[in-house]
Amino acid sequence: MKSKTPPRLIDLHTDWILQYAQETTVFDPALYPGVLGRLGQSEGYLQGTWVAILSCYRKAEDWASQTDPWGALDALLTRIEAEFPGRLLIGPEDLARCLDDPEGLCWGLIGIEGFDALVRGPEDLGRLPRLFERGVRLFQPVYTATSVLAGSSAPGDERGLTDLGRTFLQTLADLAAAPSGPRPVFDLAHLNPRAASEVLAWFEADPERAARLLPVYSHGTLWHAAYDSPRAITLENLTRLRALGGVVGISVSPPFFTAADQIKAVIETTASIPFQGRPGPDGIAIGTDFLGVDQTLPRLGTVAEIVAWLTASFDADTATALIQGNAWGLLTRVVSATPRD
Repeated sequence: MKSKTPPRLIDLHTDWILQYAQETTVFDPALYPGVLGRLGQSEGYLQGTWVAILSCYRKAEDWASQTDPWGALDALLTRIEAEFPGRLLIGPEDLARCLDDPEGLCWGLIGIEGFDALVRGPEDLGRLPRLFERGVRLFQPVYTATSVLAGSSAPGDERGLTDLGRTFLQTLADLAAAPSGPRPVFDLAHLNPRAASEVLAWFEADPERAARLLPVYSHGTLWHAAYDSPRAITLENLTRLRALGGVVGISVSPPFFTAADQIKAVIETTASIPFQGRPGPDGIAIGTDFLGVDQTLPRLGTVAEIVAWLTASFDADTATALIQGNAWGLLTRVVSATPRD
């Protein structure tokens, strides 16, 4: 990978499309009144970020109001395709162009944040191959307790992985048909500890599964004393995910953290857990969740500030790995099975 100073962030999760919540017909503006107050989080984003995983996101009440949820998803995908023409990572040729364009505007990789309103029965799984063909690469199955795929991190939802959820996993794994072609990503974010554990057990049962369907935790935090919530990944599940080679995106904002030193401590704890057998910062990246969080920490409210903080808080090699190197390794496996440096 070509070096650049300062390095540009590769962001494992952003709700970038929400910047249009008040000005398009894609959303009902009344459902997203807080977005205007968050627009500062996008300041300099396209210039300071090399690649972002772009979340197709709606609030639960927004999805509930849709008479045609799949049509509502199509509207989000169409908007992202219009916003990032020629700069979406879909196939190996896109990866090569992105590598040759380290200083251009931000590239994007499409993800879907929650299939709660979309997959309600086995018949809906037939739509997944079409999403993959269109360029969707990251699949986060669960957002709320209404999911029929697995238990969510919502309080009181203690369900595990359902039979339909297991079929969902296998359907995604089967999408990686070409030996050197793209791979789908399974995102554990918003799963409760039991559901995440059962998903990890599914991967552990067959070593080939994690090579065909890449497990990640795109944004959030490791459980810590200031954030006692099922939304945080447990130490046990994080240990198993890192053993599988799953990349974790550490968030940098409330509610996950109330101070920058907590972020540093979680990164250091994560690095102490072996990643595919070796401890160190490999497999750790950043998931800002910008435009999806109500507030940010002082001096961590923009991409430029995050890059500056990481650079000041870690040695040069570790900082570069956290900012972009580890996430780039994930992207090369997603878009092409042939590694690119």
